[in-house]
Amino acid sequence: MTLPVITAMTQRIGVALSGGADSALAASLLLSSGSRVFGVHMVMTHAPHSLVQLERARRIASQLDIDLQVTDVADSFEARVIGPFCDEYAAGRTPNPCVTCNREIKFGLLLRTVLESGADKLATGHFARVVRGKHGIFLQRALDRSADQSYFLYGIEPSSLPYVEMPLGTISRSEARDLARGQGLARGKPSQDICFVGGRDYRSFVAKRVCATPGEIVDLHAHVVGRHQGLPYYTVGQRHGLGIALGEPMYVVRLDVRQNKVVVGPDTSLVAKGASLSQMRWMVPPPSCGRLVLHSQTRFRARSTSSCVTIRDGEAYVRFGQPQRAVAPGQSVVFYDGDVVVGGGTIVEAYRESRDAAEQDSSERR
Repeated sequence: MTLPVITAMTQRIGVALSGGADSALAASLLLSSGSRVFGVHMVMTHAPHSLVQLERARRIASQLDIDLQVTDVADSFEARVIGPFCDEYAAGRTPNPCVTCNREIKFGLLLRTVLESGADKLATGHFARVVRGKHGIFLQRALDRSADQSYFLYGIEPSSLPYVEMPLGTISRSEARDLARGQGLARGKPSQDICFVGGRDYRSFVAKRVCATPGEIVDLHAHVVGRHQGLPYYTVGQRHGLGIALGEPMYVVRLDVRQNKVVVGPDTSLVAKGASLSQMRWMVPPPSCGRLVLHSQTRFRARSTSSCVTIRDGEAYVRFGQPQRAVAPGQSVVFYDGDVVVGGGTIVEAYRESRDAAEQDSSERR
């Protein structure tokens, strides 16, 4: 098996060791290239599962025979990631904490800490690529599209890219798995979507931190069809756990925060033709206004589609080339030009392909 070629062998690189196999393999590949490597582990919370992750990171550092620096970022993580995450759910939106963490913590606070310690770069176990060429440095998708994690990285500062390495971006997930097993690095737990909940259901985590007031579940005609436990327990596209039986599968279409209602409808009511976006972040300089044709991706596992993007006053409207399902306010739409990450933004509102007339009429009456 051919290992990825990693240049600048004499650099001193700090590797973010989470305690999982991916970051451990990133450190191993950099060591094999001749780089001077040390590990750095962030303590994000003081919960028991966080201590388990720290012990895993220590075992990996010992196995690789590298130093490990431990930095406690729990206060910053609470203020910048967990707090806003819970606030978003309380507001009826579905946040993406990984995007916030990468921007504020991993490629923000941690990168500064690593560079201030005298290192040249920070490396992570993300499946994405930092590509250096004659026209600049760009963030790109991983070569293995099925493993690509660039969706979560669109919000990081472009100025950080010269100081970042992502060694796994040029190999496949299966190759990474085989390499990790071959080196005895595959014992760590796989990365979790929401690491700070510690294996618990995120809805229960949120409900303990924000007010979850029970209310009505209504259909698209505003007819009451059930009761909900509180808006933080629900998200757009959810089917299970609704406790209703209407003769056909029903899904959460919208969360009405003002009236504390969960609006449900058939699968067809989840299809969106476009979305408005705010909190735009760009990896390449965008026009101040105008239209672009880019590929857009609405979820981590969603397929991208060619889209028309209209930019105006720091916000954007995207019209999808192919309608997208379960486009949820609070989630991200990420834009690509080929494999290059162009930027993205947070969904404010999704525009459905066909809005039920009865729902529109009832909304106007209210």
